[in-house]
Amino acid sequence: MVLPGWVGRGLDRVLYRHPFEGRGARRYASAERPAFGDLDDRLLDGLAPFLVGARRLLDLGAGPGAFARRAAARHPALSVIAVDPSRDFARPIPGIEVVRARGESLPIGDRSIDVAICLSSIRHVRDREGTLGELRRVVRPDGVLVIVELDPAASATRIAAHADQLGSSLLRHAFGPLVCRTAPPARDIAALAKRVGWRERALRDDPVQPVYILELA
Repeated sequence: MVLPGWVGRGLDRVLYRHPFEGRGARRYASAERPAFGDLDDRLLDGLAPFLVGARRLLDLGAGPGAFARRAAARHPALSVIAVDPSRDFARPIPGIEVVRARGESLPIGDRSIDVAICLSSIRHVRDREGTLGELRRVVRPDGVLVIVELDPAASATRIAAHADQLGSSLLRHAFGPLVCRTAPPARDIAALAKRVGWRERALRDDPVQPVYILELA
């Protein structure tokens, strides 16, 4: 099922530009986030050249903290900061600095982050350009930002790889047409990023999950 572009944009704006709270947060943590499988490790493999010698990693839109925990486990010397606006997700995690904040207003110092990642989170901020601007402020000039987002152009095979692991039949049926296909395309995010000073380094697809990986510098 392919929705008209204007329908997808409308659903994106109405349904997704807000943090997970309450029941939605619990559902995401238990039934949705685990469907990404071993994506965290593949992302960390790709980030390895940037993390050598890095001091601070920012996970913006950290949700239940799966990626932040994995990053801290694989890089014990790295200071990991997990930021999320949800009161349900911004809870203490041992060994990780957890901050409750919105992407549009980060309580983080200028040029103090070496590597930042938004893993399936840039679509959930209300002001994407404003958030990318804040990330440009806090990431060092020689640092990197990685946007990992659901790809509306993903193949049916990659969509099924994720959908088949979701925790309910309703989620499995809705994921492709109502979640993945309505996500912001990489070209749209790259254009917003360019407007606030980012430069595109690389763009690639994950081989398993229906996400694109956009590296910005």
